[in-house]
Amino acid sequence: MYTIGQFSRIGMVSTSALRFYDDKGLLKPCSVDYLSGYRYYSEAQIDDILFITEMREYGFSLDEIKTLMNNNTISLEPALRKKYDSLFWEEQKITYIRRKIKSKMDTLKGGSDKMETANTSNHKMDAKVVTKEENVKTVGISVEIPEWPPKNANVFGELWTKYWNEDISSNIPDKKYPHVRYGILTFEKGSVRYLITDEVTSYDHVPEGFRKFDIPKGKYAVCTFNGKTFDEMVTHSLNKATDYLLTEWLPIAGYKHAETFSLEVYDDRSRKKEYPEMDICQPVLEL
Repeated sequence: MYTIGQFSRIGMVSTSALRFYDDKGLLKPCSVDYLSGYRYYSEAQIDDILFITEMREYGFSLDEIKTLMNNNTISLEPALRKKYDSLFWEEQKITYIRRKIKSKMDTLKGGSDKMETANTSNHKMDAKVVTKEENVKTVGISVEIPEWPPKNANVFGELWTKYWNEDISSNIPDKKYPHVRYGILTFEKGSVRYLITDEVTSYDHVPEGFRKFDIPKGKYAVCTFNGKTFDEMVTHSLNKATDYLLTEWLPIAGYKHAETFSLEVYDDRSRKKEYPEMDICQPVLEL
């Protein structure tokens, strides 16, 4: 038997935290002295407090931990995977917010990027929520990104260079649209991957070495934006639109990012010489 003070040191938590866990029904003492009110914990509860402490370090809420502890049919690995994926997107959001704050600080100092504060009639940034009724089949090439953010800042551009130089699109059978391309950033099963794909009508003739990706049906936040040139559109404007969609528009519209993947859409609008346009699409859930 351990006193609450002894048990708190074993579990590396405060005594007030143990009392809070007791009140919440997460971890109750094995016995309580009803005269003194002292709580006592058993040897068998050491694994429980260490588990709670570890899960708290990973960012799990008390309700999530309670569910994991009370339901033996729930596997820990999928729960960790889901948390791992969600932390990636949280990191993305924090990066966007920091960039936005930095831009504001630069503006206040009088040294801002002119494009950041430009608001001409030729620039656009419109967002809306749409519902895709069917899955979209796509096929293309991809690159795995070992860590995020990527050490190689040119990893996306290098894949696009490969796509165009090797005429990848012409080697994809059953294409549905000749001038539609998707840039897809996925984060699942502990890895980050970027794909460049074409939409296809069938997976029956996928060439060896190509990767399939289903864009699932469901609700998507779509932000349509442009840039003065193509290079500006896929760099500065793309970052700005993603920032706007994730950190400003979605919370106000009552949605949150589903944190599974991010989609860039390039089509005939993207081929215009002046102020080309594209879309970014984020799968969303209602708040």
